[in-house]
Amino acid sequence: MKKHILISQAIIYDKSRNEISDNLDTRLVDFFLKLNYNPLTISNSYKSPDNLLKTLNLSAIILSGGADFGKFPKRDNLEKALISYSIRKKIPLIGICRGMQMINKFFNGKLIKIDHHVKKNHLIRDVKNNRKIIVNSYHNYAISEKTIHKDLLILFRCLKDRSIEAFKHRKYKILGIMWHPEREKKFKNYDKRFIKKFLNND
Repeated sequence: MKKHILISQAIIYDKSRNEISDNLDTRLVDFFLKLNYNPLTISNSYKSPDNLLKTLNLSAIILSGGADFGKFPKRDNLEKALISYSIRKKIPLIGICRGMQMINKFFNGKLIKIDHHVKKNHLIRDVKNNRKIIVNSYHNYAISEKTIHKDLLILFRCLKDRSIEAFKHRKYKILGIMWHPEREKKFKNYDKRFIKKFLNND
């Protein structure tokens, strides 16, 4: 039986129709289906999601990418609640791009404006074994050595500017990655192994 994971969604505002919609790239669902998980989504309309989450028997929570922090407070507040819930219930949590930024903000870290990280591919380096991999990049804000919270352990840095591309929490089962594994034309084996290993290891 596939394990349930919960994925947060972006918000799309259609000015012409005065319509606010939840939105999720279906490729992210496809990515986790490939890892043999059953992805569920949650609406940004939930102010306090605890009662819903208690019914789902979750194996993980994923904070998806899309839009900068602060653009939609409703989403920011929901994702803060999801991080709090994951910590209280000891549920693994992964933040992707904006989700990684959200985690750092949650623990009182800061973001910095960065150039040349939108629609780019670049090399990043594993700080533990010096391995280099190529990842995609779609973000306007980054986390630096000076702005990361001290409880977050750096895993990868961008080779060119040393901005932080991945971290994990020193105490809680929380991982942040700045790239989008779902936006590859073909899902990379490295991404699948990296995320699967994090979710499976206690």
